Amino acid sequence: MEQDLGLSTASGSRNTDYLCSQNRYKTAGLNLITKEADPFNRRRIQLRLTPLGVRIKNDLLNELNGLHNHSGNGIQEATENK
Repeated sequence: MEQDLGLSTASGSRNTDYLCSQNRYKTAGLNLITKEADPFNRRRIQLRLTPLGVRIKNDLLNELNGLHNHSGNGIQEATENK
């Protein structure tokens, strides 16, 4: 992930902490992902969506697909209708 986004390992870890149920300061996070050690490489961490994370991902995809399939104007039309 760090390579894809151009982040340092520390920055990637810090940013993903806020997406977990509890961040590094032991305060409530967003509970969108879990972090687990990779069983084949202990230096790697696997990120998985929680049920809430899956629900939000699906809602976003449905919204994006709905905007895209609505008339071809997509986001432009949606923002004009507000």
